[in-house]
Amino acid sequence: MSISEATINALYHRYLGRDADSDGLAYFQTFDTPMEVERLIIGSDEFKRSDTIVRQPITHSAWKICILEEAKLIFVPIAKNAHTAIMSAFMAFKGIDWRTLAIADKTVKEYGRDDDKIHYVLSSNNTKLLMKDHSPQFVDEVMKDREYIRIAVFRDPVDRLVSVCNHFFLQELHNPVALRHSQPVLEACDFAPESGTIAQRQEAWLRKLLKFISQTNANELDPHWIPQHTYISGLKIDHILPVERLDVLERIVTARSGKKLTIGQLNVRGNGKRPDDQSVSSELRELIDDIYWLDRRLYDAGRARVDAI
Repeated sequence: MSISEATINALYHRYLGRDADSDGLAYFQTFDTPMEVERLIIGSDEFKRSDTIVRQPITHSAWKICILEEAKLIFVPIAKNAHTAIMSAFMAFKGIDWRTLAIADKTVKEYGRDDDKIHYVLSSNNTKLLMKDHSPQFVDEVMKDREYIRIAVFRDPVDRLVSVCNHFFLQELHNPVALRHSQPVLEACDFAPESGTIAQRQEAWLRKLLKFISQTNANELDPHWIPQHTYISGLKIDHILPVERLDVLERIVTARSGKKLTIGQLNVRGNGKRPDDQSVSSELRELIDDIYWLDRRLYDAGRARVDAI
């Protein structure tokens, strides 16, 4: 598929304020979609030197930000905060069956759980749900549209880190998909605590994980244990909902779209054999709240205000 000269010139004018030169025309006419051309122009040195401003969030996981047009909703998903359940609900809302979408990654296909596969198909297919599925012009217009409501879901920091520990270091310590995230932590450990009771192993792994987190630049942390507030930095949020109150998200989407949203079971990995956050020692609780103090403030504020939404 060849892109027309008129389309290329329109993109040049929008972002660079000029017509495309002959080399630019010849080069961009070989591309398949205008969106590819648009992204390359925005990434160019000429655009960076220009005065044109395009609203594109640049947080570490900005490409995963969800745009639900039917409800005029911008949703910022945060790993370990009902991310899978919410995105599964959004796909069902739009009539998308994730099982019909291609999974080219052999490791995910063989070793991944359903949540791994759900996130993979979202990342590797164009579902029109994520920011990466849309053109920079569309994203810019959505970000400027005051009718869109912006929401994120926060979780108790202790509960979130316990969930991380159970997932990556107790339940799936040797799973090749999980190792893509946990390998740096494992490499920093002298040994992997695999003996003792589940509660004892959880305590040992939490200690190792917290030491790793405390000695690593926050920007280099895995999305599953990076502070929650980093997901929304540089992006004004209208409402932070506590993960316990997803009924409010259901109600908002249903009211704004006229179509019912139903969020299913949250814990897709539960096996009935893991300790909960009540088994965490006071020492580690205090350390988690020190490291994630801003997440704690935002989560508590969300809980305090949720009934007024």
